[in-house]
Amino acid sequence: MSESTLLSLRDLHRLATDVLTHVGMPADHAGWTADGLVWADAHGLPAHGVATKLVQCVQRIRAGGTLADPRIRVLADRPAHQLIDADHAWGQPVGTLAMLRAVEMARTQGVAAVSVRDATSAAAMGYFADLAADRGCIGLAATNGPALIAAPGGRRRVVGNQGHALAAPGDGDERLLYDTATTTMSTGEMDGVHERGERLPEGVLRDAQGEPTTDPSQWTTGLLEPIGGHRGFGLSLALEVLTGVLAGGGRFGADVGLPTRHDQTQGVSLLMLAIAPVEGEDLTGRVHRLIEVIGASGDQARAPGVNAVRRARHAREHGVEYSPAQVTRLADLAASCGVTPLPA
Repeated sequence: MSESTLLSLRDLHRLATDVLTHVGMPADHAGWTADGLVWADAHGLPAHGVATKLVQCVQRIRAGGTLADPRIRVLADRPAHQLIDADHAWGQPVGTLAMLRAVEMARTQGVAAVSVRDATSAAAMGYFADLAADRGCIGLAATNGPALIAAPGGRRRVVGNQGHALAAPGDGDERLLYDTATTTMSTGEMDGVHERGERLPEGVLRDAQGEPTTDPSQWTTGLLEPIGGHRGFGLSLALEVLTGVLAGGGRFGADVGLPTRHDQTQGVSLLMLAIAPVEGEDLTGRVHRLIEVIGASGDQARAPGVNAVRRARHAREHGVEYSPAQVTRLADLAASCGVTPLPA
């Protein structure tokens, strides 16, 4: 079996920034995107990392489905809520901009939200929630996506699996970080299973005819199983209201496009919400105590995000493991852009 390669986060960030600048992203957008991709790798989310999403982003820009240098506009500006038109930007820079604005407004208003419409996939929602936690706020980030889930009793996909995350600052670099989607397995995880030549576990996917399947390649046309049955569908629907319906873009629900159709716009919507603590209240201390109580409840008990934060700390010091296929993919991408490849 081929051995994996350890790559530093600094080298991955440099490559992502160089590639994105080469395909026309403004420097700040390229930097924000690289930040989000490297965050995903460091936190153990390779489906949203450099080897996966950077390649997809470049493919979409080259094919015309995503704009490298969009005209992002504020359509509505109220004291505690803004509405932004992303003009089919890649989701990470416009999502970063939205969360940073939400944090800034929350410091005055206490709570603030920014809605985004007509974006492309924004990858891991935990990255955006983490931006708020880094700045002393509670952050909530949510996205809609292409329809993957049928209604209870239905046989047609009507809503996405709606990635969403909540983060709250703890003691030091500790934090509470809940980052998930509304299906029992994400499409990125299914792609990873397919790449490894493995089969899915039972109960996570049905094919286009509604029959159970363990073939991961079937997710593009099949039906993903929501967590908790009808409850997972209900959560997906609620998040669609908070993203696609609220943002008022041209697409929501079943009309949101697939990220893998590179020449087609997606029309993704986002919600970035920040809550600033009341002056004098010890938010970080209370979060820390909550994390401690959960950890003390059993030998294997951990609050959401504790292991991911530890993994990220290790990755900053030692790098992350990339498979030979991932390394080759990035080498090919660097060559196609004429930028310096990753070090051997």
